[in-house]
Amino acid sequence: MSIAVAALFSSCSTNLYVPNTVNAPLLQEKGEVKANVGETDLQVAVAVTDHIGVMANGFYKTYEGKEYYVHEGRMGELGVGYFTPLKNNLVFEAYAGGGMGSVNKKVTYTNFDNAEVTNSFYAKGMRAFIQPGIGYSNKYFDAAFTPRVTVVKYSSFSYSGFSEEELAKDYLDKGRLLHGYYTFAEPAFTVRLGYKYLKFQMQYGLTMKLSGSEIRYQSTFGSIGVVLDVAKRFRPGKRK
Repeated sequence: MSIAVAALFSSCSTNLYVPNTVNAPLLQEKGEVKANVGETDLQVAVAVTDHIGVMANGFYKTYEGKEYYVHEGRMGELGVGYFTPLKNNLVFEAYAGGGMGSVNKKVTYTNFDNAEVTNSFYAKGMRAFIQPGIGYSNKYFDAAFTPRVTVVKYSSFSYSGFSEEELAKDYLDKGRLLHGYYTFAEPAFTVRLGYKYLKFQMQYGLTMKLSGSEIRYQSTFGSIGVVLDVAKRFRPGKRK
């Protein structure tokens, strides 16, 4: 399984949910290994048989404002799925899995007594996902559409210094973040350009909440990275 929780904050409001990059490996043969290294993501996928793949994803992002706030989020996940090459360089794949992550925010300021004060909060949670996908892959170019669906559950939330009124602006008062599940649709488009073993990856996706109470979340997501692909078909004398 592969579960993932990714949470970060914007400078004005607090986004409790921010999707990580969708891992869309488009594996085609046993023994193939793909690794994606991005600014905030490290992802690996391995074909353990001719049709079964496993993946591992890591996400970390931090942002420090000018002397007064820090936003930080991290997560890890594992997944397993099925893939099969089709005609005309098309590939079908479907993965599912789960993981967990955390997010924290610190705001530091000087109060009326000229003392430095830090307000903070910290949340942990877990996420399950399922992601069917269809793509095109050759030695120069990959393109994939992956309509991922995720279910998120926050397991703990603690804070210090913030008032209930301040928390209410981000729907965090009265412990409501911990009530129930949040379901999101996250369709993503991925393009890779390069040659055989090394390609440049770009991805863009949408985040649409399907169920759950109010929560601040990032409505779009995108990433860039470099993908290393190790496969027997790229060796001299092999098919394309």
